[in-house]
Amino acid sequence: MSVTAFSLPKFCRNTWLITRFELFRLFGSPRGWFALAAFAVIWFLILRYPIFEASAALQQADTQAMLSRVFGMIGMYKLMAWPLPELIVYWLISLVLLPLAVVITSADQTSSDRSRGTLRFLTLRTSRDSIFFGRFLGQWLVQGLLIIISLVATLGMAAWRQHSLSLAALEAALIMGLNLFIVLAPFTALMALCSVLVRSSKLAVCLAIVGGGVLIGLISWAGWYFPDVLRLLQYMPGAQVPALLSNQGWSTFKEVTLPLVQTVVLLAVGRIALQGKSL
Repeated sequence: MSVTAFSLPKFCRNTWLITRFELFRLFGSPRGWFALAAFAVIWFLILRYPIFEASAALQQADTQAMLSRVFGMIGMYKLMAWPLPELIVYWLISLVLLPLAVVITSADQTSSDRSRGTLRFLTLRTSRDSIFFGRFLGQWLVQGLLIIISLVATLGMAAWRQHSLSLAALEAALIMGLNLFIVLAPFTALMALCSVLVRSSKLAVCLAIVGGGVLIGLISWAGWYFPDVLRLLQYMPGAQVPALLSNQGWSTFKEVTLPLVQTVVLLAVGRIALQGKSL
C-alpha cells in the first residue's frame, strides 16, 4: 500500500513536468514561437479568405435558404442554426482541417527521442508511462490553446463586422471549442501510438495516413460480401464528425462517448507497445 501511495503521486508529478515541458517548447523556445507565427499566418489566411468571404455571402437571405436546402439533403439540417455566419464556416473548416493538422503536428511524441537515444536517458529519471502520457497531454493541451486562439480571432472578426457579440455567440464558441478539443483527442492518441511504432515523425504520419486508408479500404471491400462489417467504419477516429455537423448547440455533446473511448483504447495500445519496445 505504501509503494502504491508513493508511486502514484510521483507518476502524476513526473507526467505533469513532461506536459509542462511540451507547453514550454511552444511558448518558451524560438522553435515554438516560429511554429506559433506559422499558425498565425495560416489562420489569418483562413480568416481573411474562406471565413470572411463565406460569412459575407451567408448574410444574404437567399444564400442562407439555398444552403439550408443543400445541407438538409446531406443530413446537416442544423448547421445553419449557429448564431454567427463566421462560426458556421469556422465549424466546417475546423472539423475537417484540424484533425489532419494534428496528425502532422503531433507525430513526434516519442519517435525522434528513441532514434536519438534521448528516451533511454529520460527513463533513468522517470517511467515510460510518465513520458508517454505526459507527451500526449502536452500535445493535447497545446491543441486546446490553439483552438482558443483561433476561436478568439474568429469572434474578433465577427465583432468587427457587427460591432458587438451576443451571449448566444459566446455560448456557441464555447460549445465548438469543447467539441473540437474532444474531437482531436483520438487523433492525438493515434499519433502517440504511431510515434511509438516507428522512429521518425515522417514515418509516423505515413503510418497513420496510409494505415488508416488501407484499413478503411479493407473494411469497405469486405463490406461488399459481409455488409455488417461496414459498421466498423463507425468506430474510426473522426466518425462522429458528420453527426456533429447534423446537430447544434449543447446537443452536440451526445457524440462525446465515441472519441473518448477511442482515445482510451489508442492510449492503452500505445502504452503497451512502448513497454515492449527496446530503447
